[in-house]
Amino acid sequence: MLSGARILRAALVLLASGGLMLAGPQAATAADPVKCPPSAPKCDVTAEDPGDTGDSDPGGGGSGGGSGDGGSSSGCRRANGEEIPCSVPGLGDWGGNTCYWLLVDPQPPADALVWGDNKPSEGAIYRPTLCPDFDYEGAGTFVPRDTFFPDGELGAAPTVTPAEVAQRAVEQMTLNGPDIGIVPEPGKTGLVGLPVWMWNNEGETTTGPQTVTASAGAVTVTASAKVEKVVWNMGDGTSVTCTKPGTPYKADYGKRKSPDCGHVYSRTSKGKSGNKYKITTTATWTIHWEGGGETGELTEIRESDTEIAIGELQVVG
Repeated sequence: MLSGARILRAALVLLASGGLMLAGPQAATAADPVKCPPSAPKCDVTAEDPGDTGDSDPGGGGSGGGSGDGGSSSGCRRANGEEIPCSVPGLGDWGGNTCYWLLVDPQPPADALVWGDNKPSEGAIYRPTLCPDFDYEGAGTFVPRDTFFPDGELGAAPTVTPAEVAQRAVEQMTLNGPDIGIVPEPGKTGLVGLPVWMWNNEGETTTGPQTVTASAGAVTVTASAKVEKVVWNMGDGTSVTCTKPGTPYKADYGKRKSPDCGHVYSRTSKGKSGNKYKITTTATWTIHWEGGGETGELTEIRESDTEIAIGELQVVG
């Protein structure tokens, strides 16, 4: 049994080379390599594999199968996510993640059962021609039949909003939690009452700015991300919110407090796990995007952590 992808590729290659004849109202018949299941009163067209065309685009491996002949547009997708032409000469328009559909000509009378509760003024009746995702082998298999589609529903690429494209841009970014700098450093012990310096080492993936452009169809969006703030949970029940990356400590700063991101512990870390305070940092990334005639804001949260030991100065009399 040919896979749905090979059926579709084979059919498009044959169409492009003029080697595929399509069915009439009841069944598809043609000289080899076209076949139609005998149990199906109406069916799609399948084709024997003309040779492995690999993963190239449908129609790309056949004579005359260039992009100008394989389909009039792209951007539609099968149920498995594979992108395929929205319209193919001879097969019709893609619809419902199932089949290519051709307009029935002439259309059935307005009182025909196939219309159901729909009216000819609202759409038209189409016939399935190629349904690569259906398996006609076995009992209970569904056979697509002539079906009503509202005007404008077939052959249209899925509508993508600028906000959705913006989210795709964010997914292409590398937004990390803070790259923690702290004094006293891990492995050393600070003292109660002395200042602790904290900072987020600056970089494109830790503080920003970071800019990515993404496109889908005719919509292009540019998104720019930067860290708005970092909240430091100090492990002693307090938290510090820093709206700047923080200042890296230097030895000549002595016992001064950090000008923009610091803390002072009032008790030791004795009794905590490992006799250390666990510090958790939470970075809030703000992403501004614009494109497709719209603008917007998105937020992403990233975390990282470290530990610090705080002791007490012992005075021996």
